[in-house]
Amino acid sequence: MRRATLAGAAGLTAMIFVLTVLSVVQPLADAPAVAANADEINRALRGKACTTRMGATFTFGLDGSYAYVGLWESSGAYTIGDGTVTVTLDNGLARSFAISRHGKVLYIEETALSCPASEPTA
Repeated sequence: MRRATLAGAAGLTAMIFVLTVLSVVQPLADAPAVAANADEINRALRGKACTTRMGATFTFGLDGSYAYVGLWESSGAYTIGDGTVTVTLDNGLARSFAISRHGKVLYIEETALSCPASEPTA
């Protein structure tokens, strides 16, 4: 009977620990979106190749060139503004994408980007 009580107490302690960790971690993952300003976007994207969890790559060249490789491939040019990156494809089609930060993660629209923290290389 004593072992059952100890096992129950250990199980309850573990469950409380997990719930506590989840209550701290979940709000960080769900941090509210904050629009990134032009300087922040420039530092994060210019000259870098950024990837998504699904394996797509967005390349933002130092010279303003843009390339996307994912479900399809496209290229063109980009400009940075407060809260946006505007891409003009080689065929003339242009679109502005909202850039925000959720906690420490940069998002293009609803997609998280992973960009190298190193100096620009592209």
